[in-house]
Amino acid sequence: AGVRVYLPPDANTLLSVADHCLRSRNYVNVIVAGKQPALNYLTIDEAIVHCTRGIGIWDWASNDDGRQPDVVLGCAGDTPTLEVVAAAAVLRERLPELKVRVINVVDLMRLESESEHPHGLSDRDFDALFTPDKPIVFAFHGYPSVIHRLTYRRANHRNLHVRGYKEEGTTTTPFDMVVLNDLDR
Repeated sequence: AGVRVYLPPDANTLLSVADHCLRSRNYVNVIVAGKQPALNYLTIDEAIVHCTRGIGIWDWASNDDGRQPDVVLGCAGDTPTLEVVAAAAVLRERLPELKVRVINVVDLMRLESESEHPHGLSDRDFDALFTPDKPIVFAFHGYPSVIHRLTYRRANHRNLHVRGYKEEGTTTTPFDMVVLNDLDR
């Protein structure tokens, strides 16, 4: 049995992921989803396409127009996605000349190399998303070391800066948790 880890960012992606997981056999499926009301970023049809890919550039939240960005904002998880989308909006407003690319990850195993996991991306596909040399700020709904372990062989790993859970705070509000763990916009 293989392990799959899914972090749907909204209700529509959660529906798509749950449908996929309930139909799968001989896998351990882990779905990380919050219990707080959240925005819907994608329609159900867009969510199905995004979840099928497992990872993708959110053009509507980016301003790089498909060209080389100055910075990549990556995210996995509902609250980290909210913060990244908000951070991208702040950057567009305050630094409109800065080209920002927003990448959302639903299937965590897409970050792994294709040689290490069946869902993994080739180096070429990974670099096409995250670039081979631009700064990457990645917001994650878990320990930052997980993202580093999945990406440590990637060409641009040295420019990857992950923000996530660092044992700060207890059961509190999502806002307090993001501030206490340096995950806020």
